[in-house]
Amino acid sequence: MNRHYKTAAQVVRTTFIRRAWTTTQQRWTTASIVAGLVFASLVMPSFGIAVFGTAFAGWWLAVFLTTGVFGLVGNRFGIGREKVALLRQTDKGDRID
Repeated sequence: MNRHYKTAAQVVRTTFIRRAWTTTQQRWTTASIVAGLVFASLVMPSFGIAVFGTAFAGWWLAVFLTTGVFGLVGNRFGIGREKVALLRQTDKGDRID
């Protein structure tokens, strides 16, 4: 059986770029989700034990919630950036020199 890892990697890369890295909003959302996951993975294990009482259940809940919040915040920043870019484009188009 021949496995085509290079072809599979190209498919995964192009699918990721198409779905998560095309627009400004997608970039901000994806980057914020990754940042939230990193933040939660670094901070939550010790914090989760203190807050939730059980390391396993509390840690996964805290990681999920933190990642979700970071994703929503990043999405909002991305929407704002796209709106500013669109306003700049329309402002430049309306000028008469």
